[in-house]
Amino acid sequence: MKQFLGILGAVLCLAMPARAADIDGLVKQLKDPDADVRRSAAKLLGEAGPEAKPAVAALSAALKDRDRYVRRYAAQSLGEIGPDAKAAVPSLATAMKDSNGRVGEAAAMALGKIGGSQAVTALADAFKEKKRDPAIRRRAAESLGKLGADAKSAVTTLADALKEKGIDKDVRNEAVVALGNIGPAAKDALPALTGINKKEKDKTFRKLVAEAVKKIQAK
Repeated sequence: MKQFLGILGAVLCLAMPARAADIDGLVKQLKDPDADVRRSAAKLLGEAGPEAKPAVAALSAALKDRDRYVRRYAAQSLGEIGPDAKAAVPSLATAMKDSNGRVGEAAAMALGKIGGSQAVTALADAFKEKKRDPAIRRRAAESLGKLGADAKSAVTTLADALKEKGIDKDVRNEAVVALGNIGPAAKDALPALTGINKKEKDKTFRKLVAEAVKKIQAK
């Protein structure tokens, strides 16, 4: 009952504008012996958004929690904090290698929301690892695409995937979508995109390529 009231109190507090005391209380709960309490704290900090900036260090540490849900919620919350969570980029880069795929995906998505050159590099590095879980590579490409022109430095890495042998179909598709979303800043990828074999049997892939080229060539 005491545990329930503590969690309920935290929920009610964050129903109003987050205060430093609220954030501090949730940060302390991240170290609670009870995994349910830690999970709730990690999740609620994300609901506080940028106001939870003071919790970045604690959430980064939570990415190593023994409970996979705590790790996952910590990654998601760092993403909700956004650019103010840049200090967590190195920890999130490591979290993309988590033994639990859902944690790794959450970390990749968080990096896409945080942005910045370090996040782009971390996502590009994860994407270029051919032996990496395809789901993580897809999320990495998706996040790079969401960063738009800021992900210009990853264009070559994404374009190289178009000629990668044995690549997962969805990973290749996501790479093309990402290039299109990067837009005109991805012009260096045009030769690779326009050079796609016209005999390509995958109609979906051909359509994605055409859409990406259109976005890149847009003025």
